[in-house]
Amino acid sequence: MNPSSLYIHIPFCSRKCLFCSFVIAVGQEHRREEYVMALVDEMKKSQGQRIETIYFGGGTPSMLDENHFDILMNAIRKNFSFQKDIEITIEANPESINLAKAKFLKTLGINRISLGMQSMNDRYLKFLGRNHDASVSRDAYHMLREAGFNNINLDLMYAFPGQTKEELEEDVRHIAELGSEHLSLYTLTIEPNSRFFATQMKLDDDEKLAEQYVEVGRVLGEEGFKQYEISNFSKAGFESAHNRNYWLGGPYIGLGVGAHGFDGRRRYWNTPNLQDYMQRIGSGVLAIEGFEDLTDTQLSMEKVLFGLRMNEGVSEDLVPSDKAELIQRWIKDGFLLLEERKLKTTDQGRLVLDELSSRLI
Repeated sequence: MNPSSLYIHIPFCSRKCLFCSFVIAVGQEHRREEYVMALVDEMKKSQGQRIETIYFGGGTPSMLDENHFDILMNAIRKNFSFQKDIEITIEANPESINLAKAKFLKTLGINRISLGMQSMNDRYLKFLGRNHDASVSRDAYHMLREAGFNNINLDLMYAFPGQTKEELEEDVRHIAELGSEHLSLYTLTIEPNSRFFATQMKLDDDEKLAEQYVEVGRVLGEEGFKQYEISNFSKAGFESAHNRNYWLGGPYIGLGVGAHGFDGRRRYWNTPNLQDYMQRIGSGVLAIEGFEDLTDTQLSMEKVLFGLRMNEGVSEDLVPSDKAELIQRWIKDGFLLLEERKLKTTDQGRLVLDELSSRLI
């Protein structure tokens, strides 16, 4: 199976946000060009593949300068063939965007931006340790529009400790009213490698989080967004093609430190250590730290788990026979429904989907 998506990890950040547990490199900007050249070397090992989507994630990919992007995009075009209407996304933080950079990214063929706003409430942005405030976010969004981008995703985070219903609704409306084509919803979680974890941060109870999730969906619906996945909302025709490939169990190439890839059977992941990654690539060896070969049963179960996250659901034929009785019980209890031979999660089921998924596994 030929990979259809390409993920490129750019680890550089100016600071580490308090909630972050991603593979990032702070204070390493002087290594950007060396890292870009390592990416070019790594992608040569996958040359000839045909790809439908490209996603630059991080970290903060928008911290690369024009020369770095030139090198990367030229190398990608040299090593891969593109499907027609390819979706090319880059993540960006508001403070790293200016009009000149936005226009340059557009000329490179990048046609989708994912802007990490998180919130339009300055108090919560400070709480998260973000490097921008609401006005910087708003300016960055308008600069992207001025540069010609007509496919913008905005990240929205909620479930801050003590966040009120009024604060949440105001935040959602302020972000939604900007008029982006897509919104990705994130619940604040306390990850083991984050600073919040080190300080033993406590979150509100599950009942309140469920109420907030329902409230966000209600407000976004009023603002013209349609939910198509448990944490993603879009205007018609602007669903993320790259993420849909993940959710449908499609193959993808992962390049860069800490990146993951999947060839349709084997999942692999690169070393998360920047120095180790650079040394391996520089020595002409693979940066892969580990891999897992999935069985047919595991592949089917993953498609079921991801499919239940999407509004379109998943074919009932993919459910292993030993889980059929459990699925029927959940249909009876109102967590799932069967519609035209597709299993779908109900509104009630979405609130407990993590629990349902863990029991399926």
